[in-house]
Amino acid sequence: MAFLMFRTFGILFLSGTILVMYLLRIKKKGKFIKRKAVQEEEKAEYDEWERLIQIMATVGLLIYGLLVAVPCVLDIPYLLSGNLVEVTGEVTQGAMAGEGANSERRIHIRDEKTGEEHSVKYWGTGSGLGEQITIRYLPHTEYGYVVQ
Repeated sequence: MAFLMFRTFGILFLSGTILVMYLLRIKKKGKFIKRKAVQEEEKAEYDEWERLIQIMATVGLLIYGLLVAVPCVLDIPYLLSGNLVEVTGEVTQGAMAGEGANSERRIHIRDEKTGEEHSVKYWGTGSGLGEQITIRYLPHTEYGYVVQ
């Protein structure tokens, strides 16, 4: 649970830091291209590139916000209340049995009560295909931990 809190709030802190740096850059009218243009046509070309980079950076931040930051914000109430989604069932995909090293993994579990298949990322050792496990995870980021 502590790892989930650290991960979620770390992502939100990183997102906020990036956003503040970007807004300060806009406020100071900073340039991505630092080289001074020698000729007038070179200056026009640099301005065009600057505009394209600005658009790409804005779109990139929006996509990052929608795909990463918003799900983390939506998971905060679940983290604070400790009310994570708990699934007990059989591992159907993504199993890596015999691999003892800890790393980030994605597995699919078929819930024994409802028959639904849940896809969950977690940090830990591998689990065998067909193994019965219980996992608790955050519903929006689909990140969790293995209970047993």
